[in-house]
Amino acid sequence: MNIRILFKSFKFAFRARKRVFSFIVIYAMLYVFVAKGIDLLGVPSLLMAFIVATIYAILIAQFRRRDIAILKCVSWSNSEILLLLIGEVILVSFTAFLIVFQLSVEILGLMAYFGTIGTALFTDIYNAIAIEAGPMATTLFYIIILQIPGLVLAQLRAMSIPPMKALREE
Repeated sequence: MNIRILFKSFKFAFRARKRVFSFIVIYAMLYVFVAKGIDLLGVPSLLMAFIVATIYAILIAQFRRRDIAILKCVSWSNSEILLLLIGEVILVSFTAFLIVFQLSVEILGLMAYFGTIGTALFTDIYNAIAIEAGPMATTLFYIIILQIPGLVLAQLRAMSIPPMKALREE
């Protein structure tokens, strides 16, 4: 695996700040929903995670069509382009995971700091957002696994982009 390309994909992702930040928020909500849904039935929340992960991977390939065509013009291979796509998905997934983890820890800290007043005040927030360590790790595993079909579809779309598209005017 080429680490240089992976780090380049992180820089590349921040060129599209609006899309990346909006999907970090969407993935954070997805983590909470899937972690809370695992305790109940699990299937609808996992289906939603699959759909969101697949749509995001396809959107990356769609919005990066011109960039991918330019990279193909300068002789990047399809595996290097796939690594570029994987890097952006990893960045969004782990950033959302860290945000949810941080929120869970902060809410627990606030509840402990304020004692009985904090328990009454922050119970609703805790029930809505905070996730325990077991379901959080399971959710991270599920979301990473459920992104594989989306990445395969994104790679197929990226492979179909002709290098000459970069040279055409649009």
